[in-house]
Amino acid sequence: MKTITLATSDTLQLPLRQPVRAVVTEWSKPAPALDRRPVVLHFAYSIGGGGAEAMLMNLAETLDSAQFRTVVVAMNAKPWTHQLKRLHEAGVDVHDLESTTYLNPRTLARLHAVLRAERPDIVQTWTHHADLIGGWVAWLAGVRNVVWSIHCREIHRNPGDSDGKMAFFRRALGFSSRFIPQRIISCSAAAIEDHEAIGYPRDKMRWIPNGINAERFVPDVDAGLDTRAELKLPANAPVIGYVGRLHEMKDLATFLRAAALLQTRVPKAHFVFCGGVEVQLGEVERELLAQLPQRQQVRFDSFRADPWRLYPALSVFSLSSRTEACPMTVIEAMSCGVPCVTTDVGDCGRLLEGIGQVVPMRDPVALANAWEQALQLGATAREEIARQSRQRVLDRFTIAHAAGQYAETYAELVEVKS
Repeated sequence: MKTITLATSDTLQLPLRQPVRAVVTEWSKPAPALDRRPVVLHFAYSIGGGGAEAMLMNLAETLDSAQFRTVVVAMNAKPWTHQLKRLHEAGVDVHDLESTTYLNPRTLARLHAVLRAERPDIVQTWTHHADLIGGWVAWLAGVRNVVWSIHCREIHRNPGDSDGKMAFFRRALGFSSRFIPQRIISCSAAAIEDHEAIGYPRDKMRWIPNGINAERFVPDVDAGLDTRAELKLPANAPVIGYVGRLHEMKDLATFLRAAALLQTRVPKAHFVFCGGVEVQLGEVERELLAQLPQRQQVRFDSFRADPWRLYPALSVFSLSSRTEACPMTVIEAMSCGVPCVTTDVGDCGRLLEGIGQVVPMRDPVALANAWEQALQLGATAREEIARQSRQRVLDRFTIAHAAGQYAETYAELVEVKS
C-alpha cells in the first residue's frame, strides 16, 4: 500500500499546478503492471470515529480485490494509525489530504489532483459534506460514476453553523442529488424517506444495511473479564455500556438522567462511555455526571482499536440517541451476544425486533426501567437473547453480505470482467 501526501510542509513541496507526485511511506509497494480492475475511490473526512467510517473500513477490507481495486482518500487520516495499518494489510491505497477544512482551495486542488492521477471508475463519498464537496470535485475531474452515502437521518450542524447556512446546505444537497450521483446508498430504510423529503430522487436510492466482521465480534467471556480488569470494573458488577461519539445527537443527557435513576435502585451499577473523554461532554452533561449517586462508578474510554473486546465486558449495551440511521454499534453488540436497549429511532427497532428493547427518546424513566429489566434476566434468558442476536447478525448484517450488495451496485455502473 502507498500512503500519499501531496504538497505538505513536512514532505515534498510542489506547486499545485504541477503533475502529482507521491511521497511513498515504508508501507509502499509497487502497483501491479497492467492492472485492469475497475478502481473504486472512496472519499471521506476520516477513517475512524464513527459508524460511517467503520463501515467504510469494513467495506475496504472486504470488497473483492480480484474484482475491484480500492483506493481511500481521507481529509485527515493521520490520527487513525490502527485503521491505516488495517488498510495497508488489506492492500488498499490511501491518500491523506492532511486537511481539516473541505472548502480550503488547496485541499480542493489536492483532491482534484488525486482524482486525475488515480482516474477512478467510481467515486463513492461518505456523509453529507463529503457527498456535496467530493461529488462536485469528482464531476469536475471527469468522473461520472459517483455514489453518495447516507449514514444519518438528519444533516448534522457543525459548531457555528447558522440556520441560514444549514438551509442553504440542505437545498444544495437536494439540488445536486438530482444529477451528481448515479446511485445513493443508504444504510437505513428510515433515512431514505427523510432524504426523499429534501429532494433526493427515490429511484437513485438503494438500501444496504451496515455490516460487520462477525468473526471478529464474537461472544468472548475471557476478553470481557480482561477488559473489566483493564477498566477497573468489578468482575461481577452490572455494567451498562455506550460506544460512540460524545455528540449532542446521542442525547447523553437522557442517558445520564437514566443512570441516576438506575443507581438509586441498583447501587452497584457501573457505566462505561467508550468514544471520548469527560471534558468533551457538554455543560449540562457534565453537571448531570457530577450529580450521579455513584459518580466513581463511571468510566470513560477513548475510541478503542479493539472494540470487540469491550462489548463482552458489558451486561447491557445502550443508546439514548434522539436520531440514528442503522447504528453499527448495536450490530456489533448483538454479534457479541450482549442484550441491547436503545431509543426507538432510525432502524433500531428493525435491528432489535423481538430480541431487544426500544424505548421512546428523551424518556430517562423508560430507559432506566428497560436497563433494570435487562439486568434482571436469568442466565437461560440471557443465553437465548445472545444466541438469537448473533444469529440475526449472521443472517442479515455481515460485511460479506453488505460488500456483495455494494459490488452489485458498482457492477451496474461499470463493466466488470469476471
